[in-house]
Amino acid sequence: MYWTDNRAWSPFAELRSLQREMNRLFDGYDSGTAMSRFPALNVWGNDENVIVTAELPGLEVEDIDINVVNNQLTIKGERKGDKPAENAVCHRSERNTGTFVRTVRLPFAVENGKVAAKYEKGVLTVTLPRSEATKLKRIEIKTA
Repeated sequence: MYWTDNRAWSPFAELRSLQREMNRLFDGYDSGTAMSRFPALNVWGNDENVIVTAELPGLEVEDIDINVVNNQLTIKGERKGDKPAENAVCHRSERNTGTFVRTVRLPFAVENGKVAAKYEKGVLTVTLPRSEATKLKRIEIKTA
């Protein structure tokens, strides 16, 4: 089978097109609670650390709980709602409120006792030092 511009028909191209359409259809679909993707996270690592940043605008440090167990970082908290003026009528409410939990599997084992966190301008930064046992070690090759 050929297209009018003389390109050969490819079932794989059709499948890729269908996958793109399905991804677009379900983009943003959330089968869980409204807060299941909050906070937005970035995770990266290097030879020494894993760094996790989380967007938590408007929260107080007291509203955030962090723990590391079995190479998983969990960030829990509560985002409190606005207090509208008395007799106010809500015309739009897009800011989710309530409790949230995000857990991310870390790419390697970390030293739990050396984890550090800071919260600045609505961004939580968690630095997790890599376990010595998982660090790459150069092995010297001896010649005979």
